[in-house]
Amino acid sequence: MQRLTFAPLYAFMWLAAWLPLRVQFIFTDLLFVVVYYLTGYRKAVVRENLRNAFPEKETRELRHLERQFYHHLCDSIVEWMYPLHRSAEEMSRYFKVVNPEVLNALYSKGKSVAGILGHYANWEYLSTLPVHVQHKVWAIHKPLKNKYFNKLINDLRSKYGVHMMDTKESFRTLLTEARNGEKTLTYFLSDQSPQRSKIKYWTTFLHQDTPIFLGAEQIATKLDMAVVFFDIRKVGRGRYELHFELLAENPKLCAENEITELHVRALEKAIRRDPAWWLWSHRRWKHAKPLAT
Repeated sequence: MQRLTFAPLYAFMWLAAWLPLRVQFIFTDLLFVVVYYLTGYRKAVVRENLRNAFPEKETRELRHLERQFYHHLCDSIVEWMYPLHRSAEEMSRYFKVVNPEVLNALYSKGKSVAGILGHYANWEYLSTLPVHVQHKVWAIHKPLKNKYFNKLINDLRSKYGVHMMDTKESFRTLLTEARNGEKTLTYFLSDQSPQRSKIKYWTTFLHQDTPIFLGAEQIATKLDMAVVFFDIRKVGRGRYELHFELLAENPKLCAENEITELHVRALEKAIRRDPAWWLWSHRRWKHAKPLAT
């Protein structure tokens, strides 16, 4: 059944990915009409998230952000597959690393790096990172239930040299790399919602009580990895820039939860700068903070 679901969809995407992005965007303009006006995919979730995150904005402005988000979401579908038939050189037209010297300076000091980002702009184009930096690049992923889609995603993310590892194996893998003298760059998507049983830390994010994963801080501290925020900016339709922001070069000198607060504030700043490009359809605030006793 998984293969029957995957095969025709993959065939269509494989063919469509040959088209220039500007042509594919004609189709996503039509898809936007279907998703936003006809099906209303997760529209209630998006509206609630935007309203709670920006209580100071009027309804008219929130609706404008909402439509921008859905346009971006539809564009992201074809952008995700676009690297399938493209070289790293071709992809540099669409994803520019602005200041690789930040990471290269850490590499020259013998520092591995924990790169932290959110589901913002286009994180899938981070697959091109090995072309721009000296570190051995790792990405952490949680396997999908459909093994065919899981393989496709991993193949796309590793096409230009990114190494993939399961969430459960991340610390052990990076510890082995460190013991072997490898300088690594591992990026963490830090804005997912933890299961209630795994919530260890709460903060205020976009005006709301929010549980945060501590894994990135814990791994960075244990392995003495410098912490860098990945600030991905959308600079045009289908075009992005990546800016590196050093948050902590020596995490062992930081107070408990300080690194977590630093990367949460960095992501919040990016979202406030250009709100439409965050993944508002995600049920980020599905858990309520327990009342103090």
